[in-house]
Amino acid sequence: MSLPTEPIHWTREGFLISTDKRYLSPTAINHAFAQDYMYWAKPFPEDILKKIIENSFCLGVYDLRSHRLCDDENEHPQRPVGDLNVADVKQIGFARLVTDGVTFAYLTDLYVLPEYQGQGLGGWLIDCVDEVVRPLPYLRWLMLRTSAAKSQASYETRLGMKVLDTGDVSQGPVMMGRQGTAGGV
Repeated sequence: MSLPTEPIHWTREGFLISTDKRYLSPTAINHAFAQDYMYWAKPFPEDILKKIIENSFCLGVYDLRSHRLCDDENEHPQRPVGDLNVADVKQIGFARLVTDGVTFAYLTDLYVLPEYQGQGLGGWLIDCVDEVVRPLPYLRWLMLRTSAAKSQASYETRLGMKVLDTGDVSQGPVMMGRQGTAGGV
């Protein structure tokens, strides 16, 4: 068993998280990478970013409300997510797994734009990452690097990750990981 090859979609209150790469906007991702809040990332030439996306398992977060694609009552999409056009979605977040799809996954580039924070979208994105990696029977490690105490706490709670060395985020970045069902050293 490996990471899904067919797109997966999650919707909630006028927002979409999807693994469908056709919705990803390299321009929007690079714009976020250029901001001060993305202190760990810098923009890439667009052709390089497209190659990075092509070779990674990616999740995008999208606002569907601004395009009036949601009904007024419960803000669910008015039509099937698979029928949405690229122009219908506004990318507001991103997460990327550098992975072989079976035994190892490194979570990186996770963000939600500041104007959308405080709505639980970042936690939801982490939960979606967990939903796709947890069933992998041969996963040895899910790993990431963080330097923010708030992020560390969220990854511990939502992904069951632990700091892998004796580092302390107040002293700088720490590596975190969760051993998969297949184990590993």
